Amino acid sequence: MNKYSTVIFDLFDTIVDFNFSHLPTIELKGLRSRTTSKEVYEVFAKYYPEIDFAKFYDPFIESYHEFQEMKLKEYKEFPNRERFKLMLDKMDLPPAGDEDRLIEKMVLAHMNGLASCVELPENNKKTLEYIKGKGYRLAIVSNFDYAPTAYRLLERFNIKNLFEEIVISEEVGWRKPNHIIFQTAVKKLEILPQDALFVGDNFDADVVGSKALGMDVAWINRKNRPESGLDPTPDYIINKLPELENFI
Repeated sequence: MNKYSTVIFDLFDTIVDFNFSHLPTIELKGLRSRTTSKEVYEVFAKYYPEIDFAKFYDPFIESYHEFQEMKLKEYKEFPNRERFKLMLDKMDLPPAGDEDRLIEKMVLAHMNGLASCVELPENNKKTLEYIKGKGYRLAIVSNFDYAPTAYRLLERFNIKNLFEEIVISEEVGWRKPNHIIFQTAVKKLEILPQDALFVGDNFDADVVGSKALGMDVAWINRKNRPESGLDPTPDYIINKLPELENFI
């Protein structure tokens, strides 16, 4: 297929997958869940040893939900440290002495926990190499609020060199489906939107956002969502990334 010069990919749950079974299980109030809360609390407790985990956990979770709501209002992106600032504000604690350093350490603990859950299916890597070998230019546009972890994962899986441009929402200040992050990628690549095929798993972020800019899109329908009546209509629908090889 010579219609496109470039294939632009979402990153998480498109190229790489989360497997949260790698996180430790916590149990509070009769509920079990897997979160990064234990790792973050270990950092927090060095500054506030008088606060037990049970008192820490509710603000930890509440700040996450409020942080996500902030992002959804206008699809602005906020650095992950803003989430932990929210958490500390909720707790109304005496000054830690070096709050910025505490926040930085909590961000790193949280991100290291998330990174431990990320896997690259071998067939996905082979598909990227196949498409690159066919002469297409490759790029990434990803919603993620801590760019260093995204780059570290690409280096860890030895695939960063496959992509000409990598656009992470934290660095742009806007999230998909906002047009600005897609325009940023197109501008960096010096192409027109119609020159690119976008590939992603999130209908609202990836399909709606890329189609609004004039890109064709391949939607990875990982959750087997009903495919009739979709608006906008994806140009291609697949169930997993290697199926791209069937038409590109």
